[in-house]
Amino acid sequence: MKKCLFTLLLFCVCCMSFAPNVDGLLDKFSSEKNAECVKVPRLIMSLGSMFVGQDEDAWILRKIKSIRVLDLDDCQTNVKERFHREVDKLCFNGYDELIRVNDEGEKVRVLMRMKKETICELLLVCAGKEDCAIVQINGKFTKDDIDKLVNQETGKKHGRS
Repeated sequence: MKKCLFTLLLFCVCCMSFAPNVDGLLDKFSSEKNAECVKVPRLIMSLGSMFVGQDEDAWILRKIKSIRVLDLDDCQTNVKERFHREVDKLCFNGYDELIRVNDEGEKVRVLMRMKKETICELLLVCAGKEDCAIVQINGKFTKDDIDKLVNQETGKKHGRS
């Protein structure tokens, strides 16, 4: 019995380690022809936050540790199709889904990963026939920070300041 349990546990661990993850997907597709991949690491973000001053959006920039963006819009159709299949197989264990939209084949998911009460990663995944992109934002946010940002940006759109 112990042998069966150990074998099952080992199999599960191996399957999880081979399941595609976000970083692997970003690395895999960043080298495709016409792919645009931008990574703003922690050092640059911290240097940049020193220069934003007291702008009304500066508070959220100071909470971001790094940003990574992959855009495949200018890639060939076969690359976008491969990306779409890879996203479908992607392992989102540890992420909580905030939003999922499926509109005429265009799929958008917004996910977050938390440690205790702090959001440590926000992930935006767009996979469709034309739009293929991933935006990964690492930092330390609270749910109140996200609410404040949404309210602030909604106010701007509706003419409030």
